[in-house]
Amino acid sequence: MAKALNSICFTTLLLVVLLISSEIPKSEATCKKFLGEAPVYPCKEKACKDVCKEHYYDSCKGECERHGHEEHCHCYGKY
Repeated sequence: MAKALNSICFTTLLLVVLLISSEIPKSEATCKKFLGEAPVYPCKEKACKDVCKEHYYDSCKGECERHGHEEHCHCYGKY
């Protein structure tokens, strides 16, 4: 009886750990979805991030990216 109870407890604990560990990547949402461009000239990282927050409510990142000879402020979100 004790051996069966021990086995059940171990299996339950293993399932709980597995369920918890599978939820961790979902809670750490990545900021990869392109939301659009924001008007910043000249493009500076801090200014870009601030303008992205103003223009796009769900923005979590603003990056200055070079396209040819121009630098644009690209805004990214979590969804």
